Amino acid sequence: MLKKSLTLACLTCLALSTTMVSASEPLKDRAVIQYMSADILLPDNSMLNVDMSFDCGSDFSKTAMIITSDAGAHLLATAFASMYGNAAGDQVLHSWNTKVNASDPRKPTFLVVTPPENAHENWYKSAIPKSVTKTLNYQASSLTSDDLEVTMPIVKPYCGSRDHIPTVSQ
Repeated sequence: MLKKSLTLACLTCLALSTTMVSASEPLKDRAVIQYMSADILLPDNSMLNVDMSFDCGSDFSKTAMIITSDAGAHLLATAFASMYGNAAGDQVLHSWNTKVNASDPRKPTFLVVTPPENAHENWYKSAIPKSVTKTLNYQASSLTSDDLEVTMPIVKPYCGSRDHIPTVSQ
């Protein structure tokens, strides 16, 4: 029971601290990220500046979350395991801890979570109807309900696939 309560508390915090970013129009009660620039410290101690545009049509326009640390990856894995089954949580950690290609110079720097393919605007609000009784079935890696279709968000690893020219040494 404590584990279930802790999981629900984590999921609630996660839900309250993240929002789907869409730069097509401003929101009336919240600022919207349209562009982000980050300096990334590479394993060879060089710096890389990475720019991300959240404008409509960009790779990041539907970003719901960006995971940048082991703690974030474990929190997301716990949430996915709770919502979609252990295999989903394991896949998040696999994406975080594994190079996309064996020839990549390093593991991903961050994970980006986006809505499921063909998701409607508020996909996260109606993914699991409150009227449906849900039981997590860890063996089947899904929620046990015949009339419930669960579509998982997409988790993509980024920034581990190529060497970059150093810009600043520390």
